[in-house]
Amino acid sequence: MIDNQTPATSDQEFIDSLVQRIGATPEKLIPLLQAIQGRYRYLPQASLNYLCEVSRIRPAEVAGVSTFYSQFRHRPAGKHMVKVCVGTACHVKGAGQVYDALHRHLGCSEHEDTDAEGVFTVEKVACLGCCTLAPVVQIDSVTYGHVDAASAPGILQDFLGRSDEQQTTAPALPPDTALLGEVRVGLGSCCMAGGSREVGEAAREALASLDIPVPVKGVGCVGMCHRTPLLEIALPGEQPRLYANIRPEDVSRVIAHHFRPKGVGKRIRSWLTNHAQRLLTFESDSTLLHRHAIDVRDEPVRSFLDRQKHIASEFCGVLDPTDLQEYCRSGGFDAWKRCLHELSADEIIDTVDKAGLRGRGGAGFPTAIKWQRVRENAREKVFVVCNGDEGDPGAFMDRMLFESYPFRIIEGMAIAARAVGADEGLFYIRAEYPLAITRMRE
Repeated sequence: MIDNQTPATSDQEFIDSLVQRIGATPEKLIPLLQAIQGRYRYLPQASLNYLCEVSRIRPAEVAGVSTFYSQFRHRPAGKHMVKVCVGTACHVKGAGQVYDALHRHLGCSEHEDTDAEGVFTVEKVACLGCCTLAPVVQIDSVTYGHVDAASAPGILQDFLGRSDEQQTTAPALPPDTALLGEVRVGLGSCCMAGGSREVGEAAREALASLDIPVPVKGVGCVGMCHRTPLLEIALPGEQPRLYANIRPEDVSRVIAHHFRPKGVGKRIRSWLTNHAQRLLTFESDSTLLHRHAIDVRDEPVRSFLDRQKHIASEFCGVLDPTDLQEYCRSGGFDAWKRCLHELSADEIIDTVDKAGLRGRGGAGFPTAIKWQRVRENAREKVFVVCNGDEGDPGAFMDRMLFESYPFRIIEGMAIAARAVGADEGLFYIRAEYPLAITRMRE
């Protein structure tokens, strides 16, 4: 903070608007710095100097906070941030070699982390919450799993070839088409890192080419991250069929096996296309389906799934995470309505106490006791805070719930607020979980 750089007028106006919107006191420093870095991708010295001029924040406080937290940068960053996970699972699977390979490929010098063109900046992060797909690399909001030193440069080219907006839900279809069935594709972070986005696009293309008006629905976590990408075919009156580790080039044959094209011409074309694929791959349809299908009667799958009782993750792999109407049709917000219109705050706490609900952290603290103590000691302002931070190896249950059941979390927070007398809630979500943040904002 020793130079006298002066920011441009537009930058001064930006800082002025931040101070007016966020605040001008030291306790507002972190969100102020986050907003500045969000605009410039780093913290320009001139902007920091001006922030101190127009606020009650001292230069020493800015220097201390901005250098303490590793999320803040003091050097210009590239257009895209490449985050290499070095958490325990990724570390033991070779994340260090992946980082070195990306560094070499971009031509970064020993003390630089950004390529000469200013396109990519490579940095290490603690955990991206996709431990089953280690090593994991995240470029902006796109996550890649099972990356090694040889494939690392290729993901940069793949990212640049993607469209800016990732389609995560199927186009709208007439409401009665769901009666024909639906195709479900997992769209949690692990699924997308495994290639489920490409699988979903392949399913849409296959259905469109066969003129089959069946929706491709993005669903939350299916609970089998190690088998992604996953594709499920749900037909009326039949047990859903789940296909694991499926490739985009195999999707059309799976679709043709379960759905009958309309018209003789499309059926002939479908048969010719599938026949050509069989000749090219030397693999029959039965072999392909057997290779990817997960039969619930198989002992390894039964031993994993049959003992599970989904409570927080009810309707696992069925619900579209951001479809409010579908959530309500499945009983969503019924508990909130009952708490709002039928139960008093004390009755809510008593119900939670009888249920034996405990915290999801290591201490397992009884939820009812926590709520009761807050209610008894409430002052003028009470907040409900949803803590979505986690960093232990393999511990990404918070991320999964945010991504797959955002309405359920909101409903739970509303019930907690009713019980303790709060009128405002805050979500604390790790920056390494961009999909969770996106879903909650939606």
